[in-house]
Amino acid sequence: MTETTNALKGSVGVALLRITLGVILLVAWFDNLDKGLYTADGFEGFMNYLFDENGNDSSLGFYQSIIDAIVIPLAGPYGAFQAVVELILALALIFGVGTRLASLVAVLFFGNLFLAYFGGNEWIWTYVLLLMSALTVFLGYGGRKFGVDEYLVRSKGESPRNMVW
Repeated sequence: MTETTNALKGSVGVALLRITLGVILLVAWFDNLDKGLYTADGFEGFMNYLFDENGNDSSLGFYQSIIDAIVIPLAGPYGAFQAVVELILALALIFGVGTRLASLVAVLFFGNLFLAYFGGNEWIWTYVLLLMSALTVFLGYGGRKFGVDEYLVRSKGESPRNMVW
């Protein structure tokens, strides 16, 4: 078997990493839901906290400008969107459904968190670890072991351009 064929089959280690990322996202989702962070007021408050000197005190001015101009005026829809995306990502990663696409979205999600917390009081390397873990799941075809994607690739073959499963 070639190395490429082995990679397309996934691995136990990458599958465990995928499931762990999904559990982390699901726990964060429940915590954020409990704190009301997906409501308009909760989401806006969190966005303001990121750049407030008494909060996280992030230092990326260009990123704050984007948040202030685009996200905060639409805090309600963005909060609802965030709630849906986080839950879908968590479940997709836990069950290995559409894992390649979900892990690629997770890379963008964790990259966004890295930018949001950059230069502030939070240890940003947590987000680098999460981002690199999601990238590993993407590159390692993480849903092809212990996931629905394993069944899909056997029954339907490869997904278009190998981007979904």
